[in-house]
Parts: sequence; C-alpha cells; structure tokens
Amino acid sequence: MGEIRVNKIEAAQRQIDVAIRLLFANEDPVAIHTLASAAFRILRDVAEKNGSVQEHEEVKKRIVPGKEKEFWSMLSKAANFFKHGARDTGKILEGIKEEVNDYVLCMACSYYKRLGHTFTPEMDALMNWCLILYPKAVRLTRNETSIKSHLDRGGAVQLRSEDRGVQLAFGKLMLERLYQTSRDSRPPNGV
Repeated sequence: MGEIRVNKIEAAQRQIDVAIRLLFANEDPVAIHTLASAAFRILRDVAEKNGSVQEHEEVKKRIVPGKEKEFWSMLSKAANFFKHGARDTGKILEGIKEEVNDYVLCMACSYYKRLGHTFTPEMDALMNWCLILYPKAVRLTRNETSIKSHLDRGGAVQLRSEDRGVQLAFGKLMLERLYQTSRDSRPPNGV
C-alpha cells in the first residue's frame, strides 16, 4: 500500500475539489457537506492562526457582536452531526437546505484564495457558477476572470429560475470547459 503525504492546505484543496465535482454531478449532499465543511474548517483555522487574512476578518466583522459562537455553531451544525457518532444517536437532522453546500464551498474557496493559493479548475468553476446564481452574495476580486461575463443578463436570470438539476448541469459544463482550456487538463473519471 502506498502512503499519503499531504499538508493541511493540500488536504483542504483536495476536499474542496472532490466536493465540487460531486456537487456538479448532483451526488449525495451529505457527502458534499462533510467534505466542504472539513475543508472550510481547515482553512478557517489557518486563517485564524495567520490573523492577517482579510477574508477571515471580513467574515468576523459581519457577525453580530456577542453572537460569534452562535454563528460558527450554526455554520457547523450539519458537519458536526455528520461526524460525531456518539452524540444523539437517535436524533434526525432536519431543516438543512442543500444549497448550504454552495455557500460553504464558496467560503472555503474564498479562504483558499485569500491564503495566497491559485484556484483549481473546480474552484474557478464553482466561484463563477456562484456569481451567476448568487450575485448579491458573491463578490469577484479584481484579479479574477469570470465566465459570468459570457452570459447575458437574461441568461443568468433564466439560470437562476431553473430547477437545481439544470443549475448543477450548467456548473458541470462550466467545469468541463475549464478543463479543456486549463494547462492541467486532468478531468477525473465521470466528469
């Protein structure tokens, strides 16, 4: 058997990339959330330890003072439920919308970029997809290019009104196109 050698940032990057591929393939939202949350937590912790990462400071500024613990708890509710088997073994998790995965992945990608790393094709596709679907929630930095500009306003509005399956299929198409134009054309099996 081979050995795995990976640092924290690479582990987070690999988790994000797999979660994005699963998302766009319309796979299991529980598995996607588990991977996305694990990656986000790694990157959030690195940002917290670093202390100079603007993204983390911006997120912290948006939290109502005195509600920090509640915010982070809410964000990690499903992730904690999925990873801790000894707690509340008979409990059922309810009220978590599938779209929370989009936001967790978007935040994880944003932290990854703010920590000084270059987006993978998966991250680039996800961020552009989120820019189209959630224009009021996702901001584009000056340095990033956007597939969003290739869609006219009507096309973006139409995509937002489509069902989730159509939206995810569009994300998968975006990823496939990025693989085609990427120097590192390495699409995984099934994508």
